[in-house]
Amino acid sequence: MNRTRTFALSLMLFAFVTGVANASWYDDYDAGLNAARTGNWSAVVQRMTAAIKGNPKEANKAKTYGTIFINYHPFYYRGVAYMNLGRYDDAVADLERATGPGPENLGSIEMLMDSAKTKLKLAAASAPEPEPTPTRPEPVRPAPVAPAPVVPQIDPGLRQRAAAALNATMGKLQAAQQRKAMSSPQYTQAMSMFSDAKLKNAAVKTNDDLNAIIAIAENAGDLADLAAAPAAIATTTPTPAPLVPKPTAATNLVLGEAQAQVRRALENYFAGDFENATKQFQRLADSMPKNGWIWAFLGASQYSQYAFEADESYRAKALKSFREAKRLRSWKGGLPEKYFSKRIRRAFEREG
Repeated sequence: MNRTRTFALSLMLFAFVTGVANASWYDDYDAGLNAARTGNWSAVVQRMTAAIKGNPKEANKAKTYGTIFINYHPFYYRGVAYMNLGRYDDAVADLERATGPGPENLGSIEMLMDSAKTKLKLAAASAPEPEPTPTRPEPVRPAPVAPAPVVPQIDPGLRQRAAAALNATMGKLQAAQQRKAMSSPQYTQAMSMFSDAKLKNAAVKTNDDLNAIIAIAENAGDLADLAAAPAAIATTTPTPAPLVPKPTAATNLVLGEAQAQVRRALENYFAGDFENATKQFQRLADSMPKNGWIWAFLGASQYSQYAFEADESYRAKALKSFREAKRLRSWKGGLPEKYFSKRIRRAFEREG
């Protein structure tokens, strides 16, 4: 009996140790993300390499343990780190294996790939050719001066756009502060992204860097627009509810379940939980296919997912929903500014 018990305990201990060992890849990935936020590119390479050894498969929702999922793209961040360290061949190899940016968007894969290949060509063009071995003594000649490497020119207009995007986001953050929304998760994330964009702006080297700063600033501004103050707790004695007319009461009774579903979907939308909002609005669109408002909020949720995950499939779905909303309803003046961010309204008008 004692042997059997000892053997069972040994198996349990082995399973626990194995589980802990296998869990280390996402710790390395998280440490690599923190290093990327501070520009410590050597640490990014080290940590992302360790994460890839533990889990080489990228995914927008990679399971870590239990019901915890993360946006896992180690090849993307290691490729960015290699670019900043001047290892452009390695950067191209990693970016070809990357499937998308992770939670910190440092630029699209296509943009980063083009930049790495351009720098490879410039480095190859500036490398001096080897001199042939002389067959007989020759007079001493002055060493040829190697041409200076071509330095990419920063577009002044793009720099102004980046500065304007940062200023606009700062204004939205200040507006959120005036709304007393500093404790909301949207404000916290927006402030983190804004700080990251400012750090990158202080060390700009290429036009690609500026494009990445503009994208991060605009995403942070959208989050700041969604930040809301916590609901105030009533301290006064509640007044009796007014009498509800019979038609209104009957309407609430008939539409009670639909109203509750719409409310839950809107709560998730304004809280920034776009994934659940999209699912709920999709179910509402199936049950109320002729309601233009439902299609408009469904498109806004899908477009917000596209903005934060850079997945083109969300953008295509959003545009389809916007077109359906326009077909069902005449939007005089476009989507209301009160409920939809500037970026959503611009997409609705131009691309919907």
